[in-house]
Amino acid sequence: MKTKFLILIPFLFYSFTIHPQNFNPIIPDNIADPSISKFGDTYYLYGTTDIDRGLDEMGPPVVWKSKDFVNWSFEGTILNEVNWNKPYMYTNPEGRKKYGYYRYWAPGRAIRQGNLYYLFPTIVSPDGNGPVYTLVSESPDGPFRFQNGDGLFWGNVPEGKQQTQPFIPDIDVEPFIDDNGKNYVYWRHRKAAQVNNDFSGVEGDIITMSTKRTQYSEGPTLFKREGIYYYIYTQGGDQNYRNAYMMSSEGPLSGFKAPKGNDVFISSSLENGVWGPGHGNVFYDADSNSYIFAYLEFGEGSTTRQVFADRMEFNPDGTIQTIIPSFKGVGYLNNTPDTRINWALKAKVTASSQKKEKMITEKIETNQHNPRPDGGSEVLASRTFTYGPYNAVDGSNGTRWVACGEDKTPYLTLDLGKILNIKQCEMAFTHPALGHAWILEKSLDENNWQVCGMQVEQVARSPHIATEIGEARFLRIKILKGNPGLWEFKVY
Repeated sequence: MKTKFLILIPFLFYSFTIHPQNFNPIIPDNIADPSISKFGDTYYLYGTTDIDRGLDEMGPPVVWKSKDFVNWSFEGTILNEVNWNKPYMYTNPEGRKKYGYYRYWAPGRAIRQGNLYYLFPTIVSPDGNGPVYTLVSESPDGPFRFQNGDGLFWGNVPEGKQQTQPFIPDIDVEPFIDDNGKNYVYWRHRKAAQVNNDFSGVEGDIITMSTKRTQYSEGPTLFKREGIYYYIYTQGGDQNYRNAYMMSSEGPLSGFKAPKGNDVFISSSLENGVWGPGHGNVFYDADSNSYIFAYLEFGEGSTTRQVFADRMEFNPDGTIQTIIPSFKGVGYLNNTPDTRINWALKAKVTASSQKKEKMITEKIETNQHNPRPDGGSEVLASRTFTYGPYNAVDGSNGTRWVACGEDKTPYLTLDLGKILNIKQCEMAFTHPALGHAWILEKSLDENNWQVCGMQVEQVARSPHIATEIGEARFLRIKILKGNPGLWEFKVY
């Protein structure tokens, strides 16, 4: 059985399973704070790389790319001017010496201005301070560089070098370019401002956006549709993340009013097993005339989040129809589904070991979409995550095989049932931004094995691809370096 969710409500019991034809999560990795842009014929997804070590240590920044919105990949990191893996010493407020890392969060929507592409990540310093910096590149693939200065230097700045200066002294910047070419940014605590042409400084006053709801808010976004400006802001957090919105026909900084009806357009769905739809981004795909909301989902808690995406629909008056988040997702956007046969879906699978299953239980706030029968405001919900080998061949980005921590030689074996002429294998490893090294072997009888692919050096990419495999009935992937797990193993 795949990942199963149980919702504990008095006298009611819900259970459901992630099904292979579903498209959420869209990325085979733990990614948060997603934003999507399209340049040419390619979709680009930027976000925060989670590595399940809490907010004090994150993965390096990457950009995921896709031609069809279903098959995503990345190659290497996009900002090499910071050492993400090095611990730096600092003194905390109590005077104690501690170590911390640079961390890359929430880069916002990538935009093109002239010949340059811009990103706006929060880069948290080893001591926990996290302003936003402006990055630029000649390509949306990167590598990106700081717009000013020579980089971030912890401690003394080397002679002849200049420390890079931040753009906004807070987190979660989201850019917006209006039809008249004027630039704006929005960030945490409902702050917003007009900025100059190259996104290097604020012009005029910093304002506080007017919203109906007053709880702490982060991860804002703004978009324009048919003359209406939409300001989206988060409420709550973790398993109770949700998104509300305001509307204006006046301009990107003023005239905002709460919509008639439900202003919280997405929140947890107990029935569908989607918790805490949080920090996200609205993407307009001109080719399919679709508005898509990409957002983080709670995952297993802490920094195990994943990216979900759902279509947005609008009422005649411009208000947003409430999204009930689910695992269904968006699917192919170019009307050209991948028709290749993935033989792994029918394979028998064994592994050297597997991590023990884990149940998490959280209090989920309810609303009109998942009311509690006794009228209460929250319910206790549980879901169980399993890590068995079949998770790697179920066609879902939301399940994975993970070896147990004591396994020093983790491997996964597929029995395809018959001898096939295999052209290609694709391996989407867990925590791929940290890099993997591996050996792929094939066999006709499960006794005599032959190496048919390898990656000797630890490389950050997903998926890893082996080609021209030839005839085989059995395949065995051995993980030499990197996190010992697979989101998906595909065989073509």
